[in-house]
Amino acid sequence: MQITPELKRWATPLQAAAIDAMLKHGSQRAAAKALGISKTSVQQRLDAVRRRAAAAGYAPEANYTHPQPEGFHVKGVSSLYRRGEAEPVIQWVKSAKDYEDRLQALREAMAVAVEPFRGAFRPARPPRDCMSDLLSVYPMGDPHIGMLAWKLETGEDFDLKIAERNLVTAVDHLVELSPPSENALIINLGDFFHADNQSNRTARSGHALDVDSRWARVLTVGIRGMRRCIDRALTKHQHVTVINEIGNHDDHSSIMLALCLAGMYEREPRVTIDTSPAKFHWHRFGACLIGVTHGDTCKAKDLPEIMATDRPKDWGETKHRRWYTGHVHHDSLKDFRGCTVETFRTLAAKDAWHAAQGYRSERDMQLHIWHRERGLISRHIVGVEELQ
Repeated sequence: MQITPELKRWATPLQAAAIDAMLKHGSQRAAAKALGISKTSVQQRLDAVRRRAAAAGYAPEANYTHPQPEGFHVKGVSSLYRRGEAEPVIQWVKSAKDYEDRLQALREAMAVAVEPFRGAFRPARPPRDCMSDLLSVYPMGDPHIGMLAWKLETGEDFDLKIAERNLVTAVDHLVELSPPSENALIINLGDFFHADNQSNRTARSGHALDVDSRWARVLTVGIRGMRRCIDRALTKHQHVTVINEIGNHDDHSSIMLALCLAGMYEREPRVTIDTSPAKFHWHRFGACLIGVTHGDTCKAKDLPEIMATDRPKDWGETKHRRWYTGHVHHDSLKDFRGCTVETFRTLAAKDAWHAAQGYRSERDMQLHIWHRERGLISRHIVGVEELQ
């Protein structure tokens, strides 16, 4: 690994000290002795700054010494060499806008989306005579707010207006059916937003997405819809907890949604917004333990072991354990040793890709009623036809 003074441009203070020690003493072992740290620590600091510099376009050991301008990072380098020569004749450099710039664009879109709700929340009057032994759970299977579908192509129309109407009407209907349980749990199972940014492509695979309207407007409608659902639940339940799971369509905007809702309800003690960015979330209710994940990062058969490992005390103290997952857009129920894993349908229509692939699951939303000691005791289902 070639160490040069230029590397300090991308170094933290500790990394810069390691570079100076290497340049002065000539070896990692000698540098470590001079700094009073281990040789491994010196190597780790140098490796970290070398990777950061290479991403910016500076890697002298690879004959590349042309840093990119601020706001860009290197995607790839191609070099042409003459036979027998160590220096390249010509190089082609592919660069892209830096992550920080994309993050700034996300912040600006969030500010636009949140503005209509600033200071608009009015605390709801708590209901009387609620039942403390009951928990009402409202699982939202992959709402895909912002997805666009054309009936002639997919068999069903779907857009922002339809998505918001279906979600809010379904929650209103199910809240009406719910007993006056003291506690409610609203679970957004992930993929609440169809697209994670204004590029209208999935972040992980780059698949093109059919999106209705501008991204800031999609965020606005999604936040408004979720807030209307929470406000409706507050009319029936003393306390409402909200979990927003991270999906494969909304890696960043799902976190934004949780933080936004937490800000809106920060002065309302009757609402708890789980803001953890983890892929697994938990809710304990008496002898019942509920795990929540989108379902895109591990198989159903592995979820019981994850629950037992991550929540050993809760696992040992509970009798009724269940995972709520989404992602697959269809109903399934599988009993494992000590735990049940359930997946849920969505209220969203099929987009062009899923329609062409042959997906044909029905569309609905459910309400589950849990008893503190007896576990899941009843459920209600509202289909999309009833909402329309």
